[in-house]
This record gives sequence, C-alpha cells and structure tokens, in this order.
Amino acid sequence: MLNLSDYQLNLYREMGDQPADTFVDFYFNNPNLKLKLDSELGKLKVNKDWEMFLKAIPEANWFDLEEDKMSLALLVCRVEACAFYKNKEQYILQLLGLLSLPYCYAAADGAKVLYQTERMYKDVAKRLEETAVFIKEMMNPLAFTPDGAGKVSLFKVRLMHAAARFYIKKGNWDMRLGLPVNQEDMAGTNLSFSLLIIRGLRKMGFAIKFEEQENYINYWSWIGSVLGLSEALLPQSGKDAHDLELMISERQFRPSEEGVVLTESLLKCFYSLNDEKQIKNKEISGFMRFLLGDKVADILNLPKNEFSFSKQFLLKIKVATV
Repeated sequence: MLNLSDYQLNLYREMGDQPADTFVDFYFNNPNLKLKLDSELGKLKVNKDWEMFLKAIPEANWFDLEEDKMSLALLVCRVEACAFYKNKEQYILQLLGLLSLPYCYAAADGAKVLYQTERMYKDVAKRLEETAVFIKEMMNPLAFTPDGAGKVSLFKVRLMHAAARFYIKKGNWDMRLGLPVNQEDMAGTNLSFSLLIIRGLRKMGFAIKFEEQENYINYWSWIGSVLGLSEALLPQSGKDAHDLELMISERQFRPSEEGVVLTESLLKCFYSLNDEKQIKNKEISGFMRFLLGDKVADILNLPKNEFSFSKQFLLKIKVATV
C-alpha cells in the first residue's frame, strides 16, 4: 500500500535518478567523451549488442546492476500484460495519443519541462512514433531475448531523461518547480501508460478483468523501476495506482500556457494525420474530452466540440464485437 504525504512528494520533486545522472554528467561534460558515447549508442540496437557497448563505454556497467529487476520480466504479470496488450493494441496505441499525452500536459510544472525540450510541440508526429515504438517493444514477448531490444530501450530512455535534466538545469530553470524530470513527474508519466490506459479502455466500452488490470499495472511498475523510479512511487495494485494518481493530479494539475501549447500542437498533428473517414477533425477534441473528463480538458483549453452520444454508443458496440 502506498502511503505518501505532500511532504514526501515534495522531496521526490527534488530527486532525479542518481546513477543515470552521474553517468550523463561524466560523459556530457567532456565533448570528446560525449561524441564517443553518441557514436556507441548509435551502434546499440538490440540486447546482444550490450557487451560490445560496455567494452567501449565501461562506465555504463551501472545499468547491469539492474539485472535483478530485469529478471522480473519473466514473471507471470509480464506474460499476461503482453497478452492483454496484443489483444487491444490498436486501442491502446490510440489512447497513448488521445489520453496519456494530454493527461501529462495537464501537470503545469511538468509541462514546462516538456515544452523546453521543443520536440514535444515542434515534431509531434516523431515523438508519437517514438513513444509507440517504445510501448511496442515493452509489450513484445521477445523483448528481453538477445535479438530483442527491451534492455536497450530502457537504457536509452533512462539516459534521455537524465540528458533532459542535464541540459534544462543549465538553462534558466526555476528550481522552485522541482528538478526537471523529477521522481514525482516520472511517476505521473508511468501512471499515464498504465492506470490511464485501463481507464480509457473502460470508457471505450471494454470490460477489463481485475486480474488484467493488476497484471498491467504491476508490469508497468516494473518498467518504472528499471527506468529509475523509487520503489515508494511504484503501485502494486489498482488501488495503489488510483490513490497515487489522485494525489499527483491534485497537487500538479492546473492551467499553464505550456500545457495549452502542447495540446494545440498535438491536435494539429492529429488533424494532419486523420483521413476523416471514421471521425471528423472537429470531433477529435470532443473524443479527447470524453476520455479525459471535463476538468482536465478545461485545464488544457480543449475545444468543446461534440463527440456525440451516438458515436460513444457505436464505439462501445464496435468494441463489444472485437
């Protein structure tokens, strides 16, 4: 059971990911080492490349200390979570863009970090593609085999977070907002890929079994652990996830200029990709509002376009036949 106070969550806002941050500081503060790291990361494609990578970048051996966590990938919860994902992949990938990302934008301080990375609103389609690739790899039953890329993907995402902290801190960052990409914000992001997906599927009409919910949330807690999240921020049940999400959203969700800009960029990306055969562009924001709820949608200044009850009903009918 998670039992966190505001004081504890405030402390987590001051925390990053010590081993990843130490590694990035060492390599990024030396231009020659940074070039070498970039070159070797480019060669690191699948898990069997890891040993060659370590020969060139021996300081990365800190990630091998995560091997005990990696073994958890063999647990039943991973097998069941992957099967659950495979059965609903089309809908889960839709929810990542329509629900998970805008949910993260509602956290005002975290949105400022996403805004400063620029790619989140200047290259939205690429960011959506990268997120989908990561999710698909995490849900690939062969992700942690030699020819899979599960370990490599987790390592690179962890470095990406540490790199964001490194560069943003060097800018005009207000530390009163907490450390960029801090533990609380990472916990909220992890929930957006687990609890929020379960909620979104239920809103779409899926009947999710209790065991499916628990396995999916537990597997994402394992992923969060390997990405450097503190154990205290990793829900072990649906109730834990619900309680943590409620605390974080009550603390962090409020209107921000950055959140609105990120949401507008996301909508424009959807408009450009949508062929308007099944859903009109003007209905997309209505669909997002339906998934997010009015409170979060208003924080993001989502247009109040209709997503009619009849379409909600037809969506549920379609889901019921899948």
